[in-house]
Amino acid sequence: MSLTAAAENNNVASNPLVPVAARLGKKISCRLAQGPYAVMCRYGLRRDLTQPQAVPKPRIPIEIRQLAEADLEVLLSHESVDSAKERTEMTWRRDFYSRFPDGCFVAVDQRTGVPCYMQWLLGPADNAALARLRCFPALGEDEALLEQAYTHPDYRGRYIMPAAMAMIADRAVDIGARYVLTFVEESNVPSLKGCQRAGFRPHMLHRRAQYAFGSIVCNRFVSFAADDPRRTMHF
Repeated sequence: MSLTAAAENNNVASNPLVPVAARLGKKISCRLAQGPYAVMCRYGLRRDLTQPQAVPKPRIPIEIRQLAEADLEVLLSHESVDSAKERTEMTWRRDFYSRFPDGCFVAVDQRTGVPCYMQWLLGPADNAALARLRCFPALGEDEALLEQAYTHPDYRGRYIMPAAMAMIADRAVDIGARYVLTFVEESNVPSLKGCQRAGFRPHMLHRRAQYAFGSIVCNRFVSFAADDPRRTMHF
């Protein structure tokens, strides 16, 4: 289970809008799924918006706009997929939307007007809500966070993610950010490559250790030194 997945499952378990019996069952199942002990690591990648960055070219023309609530039914409709894993991914994004109804952008297929990709751009004003997820550092006044990237299955393989990510990151200047962070699990090489194509470079390592089925969580965020070779590595 990914870091944000575990956090979001716990959020569902505590959501007062979910019936009590369902919340209890969800809480028990997500705790058991996390196991008695686990260690997970993610790279924190960063882009400096003062440095020029070409937008990677996707295979279809796209444009970026803010999410409209109707987009959720296009991007996150369980009826559009057969995979249980895919439905779970969609559920996580809906849960994230319940926590962060603002700050999400979508990439739209310019040929049809259909949204095909979504991702949140969050800033220091969201620090309190992010802290409840227990898997992100507090953002500085000149920092923003990109989180919960999701490409609809019908649009995968068209290099939409790096292009959309670069374009959404550019919007961070509107909230006063110079740096944009994003976190990717160290084993997720395709996403790490996509982030690098969007101009993000390794900046820190996040190590999260959890004990007693996720009841106790210890996070450690360590920035790489200026001469650390991981800053220039390619995935």
